[in-house]
Amino acid sequence: MNWDAISAIAETVGTLAVLITLVYLAVQLRIANKQGQIESLRHNWDGLNRICELLGESPEKASIVLRGRESLEILTDGERMVFEFMHIRMLNTVEAWFLQLMETSPPGEYRDQQLRNIAGVIVFLFNYDGSLEIWTSIRHTFEPIQDLFDDAIASAETT
Repeated sequence: MNWDAISAIAETVGTLAVLITLVYLAVQLRIANKQGQIESLRHNWDGLNRICELLGESPEKASIVLRGRESLEILTDGERMVFEFMHIRMLNTVEAWFLQLMETSPPGEYRDQQLRNIAGVIVFLFNYDGSLEIWTSIRHTFEPIQDLFDDAIASAETT
């Protein structure tokens, strides 16, 4: 065997090693990206879960939300502030979920399903007169989710 043959074999083995390493790194990067997406989504859900916990642990706050959903006019100034801040927190969480989804998930069934989930959460939390009053007053500050929000509420009203 001559040195040219040995050199060609070494070069081929080296090229294969580089290709295998690149494939391995690409797989690892894809796994890390997916884990990051899941962690971000979990963080958004934790925000919604925390709001649920607040209402579940505080009959006073739950009462404020139940009455505020009917009409903001029946709330005291302090209760109205609690009601508004809870809705702002919910909207911040929904908007973060939406932005995370749009930035990290390519178009397809997963994204479509998550958009339906977000719309369902919007309807569940906001399809009440008092809640929609809050939305109307602060809608301009949530531009990324305006269309999604409005479409979700409009769809709920027709069903």
